[in-house]
Amino acid sequence: MTEDQINVKDSKPPPMPKSLRPFVGLYHCVPRCHIPGTDLDVAFTVASFVTLSVIRIILFQVLQYWGWPAYSKMTTDAAASLTSIIHSLVLVYGTFACLITHPKYVPSAKLSAAPVWWQDAATALLEMCTGYMMFDALWLILDCHMLGLELSEFEILVLGHHLVTSLYMLSARIVGAGHLSAMILMFCGEISNPLMNGLFVTRFAIKLSCCNGPYIQLLHTILEPAYALVYVYFRLILGPLCSAHLTYDLLILPHGRQNVPLLLSLVWVVMVWAVIVGSVPFIKEAIEMLSDGLALKYHEDYDYGERYRHDEL
Repeated sequence: MTEDQINVKDSKPPPMPKSLRPFVGLYHCVPRCHIPGTDLDVAFTVASFVTLSVIRIILFQVLQYWGWPAYSKMTTDAAASLTSIIHSLVLVYGTFACLITHPKYVPSAKLSAAPVWWQDAATALLEMCTGYMMFDALWLILDCHMLGLELSEFEILVLGHHLVTSLYMLSARIVGAGHLSAMILMFCGEISNPLMNGLFVTRFAIKLSCCNGPYIQLLHTILEPAYALVYVYFRLILGPLCSAHLTYDLLILPHGRQNVPLLLSLVWVVMVWAVIVGSVPFIKEAIEMLSDGLALKYHEDYDYGERYRHDEL
């Protein structure tokens, strides 16, 4: 038993904060469903996948009702982006609440070192995020198949990111440690997501006669620099700093090597830095957005290529 576990066992755990009660409550409402032959519960992952799929289907119908073209990559992408906004807002709120309520921030800490309510909240968030990765990957492939399109280079990178992220969260749950490292990575990675996906919607909306107008134009003008600013700060500054601390904690400090198997730690570190390196082109794009001032990159006449072309544009 580690020193952190002894301290938690000997002291009275703090009461569950109100900020995490919805996550814990929902987690306990879902019946348990374990992978055969293991103790790994995936019920909340499946519930997340199904819930997000239902939301996406509804949003796709709403967009068509508002005049978005039915058979268009713009509409399928917009429905996916709106669903992603909902997911990321919930996830950012939950991960932030978990990070500030944990007894002590140690990336490699064992899950058992935290109060039971924190363990449930963290597990719920990791399962929810894993469900989103499954949802986004499946619908991305289905959309391209439905429209008769090949996956683009960007979309292949997205699928790779989702696979790496899912493996990280799944392995943390299996070894019972490293949940905090996943939390900080999720927080830094998702905080720019609502702005980014909002931009992904408005950049198409301003090209459609059904949606373009002064309010959408204003929203689009605000979203692009706001997204760029947040993305650059978290992906260029805070994200690498947190990743460097995570690397040091997992590979150098004794408790890191004790809590997480060394080979797994090495895999995690490679995954983390691979995602950061893979973000470089998008960081450059965000810096260009900021350096251009009020001149928008994704302006009304921007050409997105043949896969986004439609007669009603």
